[in-house]
Amino acid sequence: MKKFLTWVSLGILLVALVAASISMGQLPPTYDGSKATVPVAELQKNPESYDDSTADGAAAVIVQQNLARTRAVNDVTSIVFDFRGYDTMGEAFILITAVAGSAVILFTKKAGKEEEK
Repeated sequence: MKKFLTWVSLGILLVALVAASISMGQLPPTYDGSKATVPVAELQKNPESYDDSTADGAAAVIVQQNLARTRAVNDVTSIVFDFRGYDTMGEAFILITAVAGSAVILFTKKAGKEEEK
């Protein structure tokens, strides 16, 4: 019964996280760029109009090639999920493995103590 409740609670948590992610994705932008010197809202609508003549090094490459290669308007999102997707997936796998290993160690010691009594 305890395992069943664990799986049910994990399922509920997963559904809640997916629902929260979907609802957050549908929210409007929180920053419209009205107080900035760079028109952020206009750049988001038309990123090809960005003047990258002052950008140097890797920044120029990212700005110039991002939209053509990834079709993502946000440079950070494109780097994390398109260029470094496997790395991000590996980090998530390491985190899940660490949590699962900790749970196994904690629950094994607890079960061992109950058998001694």
